[in-house]
Amino acid sequence: MSQENLGSKAFIAGTDLEAYRRVKLSSGNVVYADAGEEFIGVTARKAVSGDAVAVNLRSASRTYKMVANGAITAGVTIYGALGGKVSASASGVAQGVALEAATADGDIIECFQNNGVAGAIDGATTAIGDPTANGSVPVIFAKQGITDATTSPVIVTAPYKFRIINWWIISRDTTAANVKLVNVSTDASAVKAKGTTNDAIVLGGDIINAQKDVLVTTALKVNASAAAAFDIFVMAVKVS
Repeated sequence: MSQENLGSKAFIAGTDLEAYRRVKLSSGNVVYADAGEEFIGVTARKAVSGDAVAVNLRSASRTYKMVANGAITAGVTIYGALGGKVSASASGVAQGVALEAATADGDIIECFQNNGVAGAIDGATTAIGDPTANGSVPVIFAKQGITDATTSPVIVTAPYKFRIINWWIISRDTTAANVKLVNVSTDASAVKAKGTTNDAIVLGGDIINAQKDVLVTTALKVNASAAAAFDIFVMAVKVS
């Protein structure tokens, strides 16, 4: 009888596996996905070969603990590395964004994931994920390297009508500033104080219901009360 799984699924480990590592299918079992390889999800715990292991299935609608293979700066694009780890060094298709910094091999960090090869990342404005039907797959729009948002720079010009679900700020300096989303020219969120320490992650302010939908070809912007350095990540879904 057919079944479906939401969030995680049990597999048989095809080799000894550590927690928070990227895995792929191999002869029906799961093994590490190495550098340049795509993956189906991330191990939720440690397992020995032949035992059942829970795999948190790959999705752009949540964040994951993942193991770094070396130093990674918060906010950068991550790629696959040997042993199911992640790296800031380009290898194959980009696989997500680091939300925390790693200082050494083996550090466990929080990351966004894209939904596969459709999630190209260019380091400026980024769409992680590729929704093909209304509400089917959340997408993350990211604008990195902002240094002065007092003039409301564009995060993304909508490729389709989308609905804002949530948003985050990653501080890149110690400057205090209040940050908000702007739908074309109208506030789309309450203001939120950005962090005043490097790499601080702050959940954005409440979405204003009347401005939650961004129309196709219009601009979703970000505004700050003072010139400050930060990155913005916005979670959204496609709507009719």
